[in-house]
Amino acid sequence: MTFEPLTPERRQAMTRQHLLDAAAIVFARDGFHRSTLDAVASLAGFTKGAVYSNFKSKDDLFLALFENRIERQFALTTTVLDEGSHDVTEQMPRVQELLHSGAMFWDDDFTALYLEFVLYARRNPEARAKLIASARRETEVVKDMIEHEYATVGGVANYDTRLLAEISIALFNGLGISRLIDPEATSSETIDATLQFLYDSMRVDGEPT
Repeated sequence: MTFEPLTPERRQAMTRQHLLDAAAIVFARDGFHRSTLDAVASLAGFTKGAVYSNFKSKDDLFLALFENRIERQFALTTTVLDEGSHDVTEQMPRVQELLHSGAMFWDDDFTALYLEFVLYARRNPEARAKLIASARRETEVVKDMIEHEYATVGGVANYDTRLLAEISIALFNGLGISRLIDPEATSSETIDATLQFLYDSMRVDGEPT
């Protein structure tokens, strides 16, 4: 058994994650505007000072929560992509299973919460700048994932990989909003068709259609 000492850095990382977990509950329950750092601190069992020692503001806490969520989803996606064959006929069913599992973007509460923050950021220049920076980091991560997949199969993209990343994110964000409005508008067939569309768009030169 390997024993890791509880260093100050490790303790701070644990505190930060505990606060993010508490924030996820508070934001989902109360919405962005009604949520307070006091409520997050209380639920996490810390003082408000502990929140401020890890996050500068409620905006920063929300964006950290958003990015933490995205990082977990992308880590899961990377595992699914790399755990078996990269042949499309074998890989796509694994990705379909991941999307249908609900582990990715089918969280109505978080979609509504994110939309609330987007509207808030439209009228708050500082929050908007932070949201733009966060969105650009997300695009960069997706771009890297796409380029890694092309490098693994030895192919060359037919489209600019940044555009492919932006389109992929926009498609799934749009489906999340559609589901929020009308759950029946985002059926299993819709998910599968969207995924097939993306795979078709990302085929490498010479790959059979």
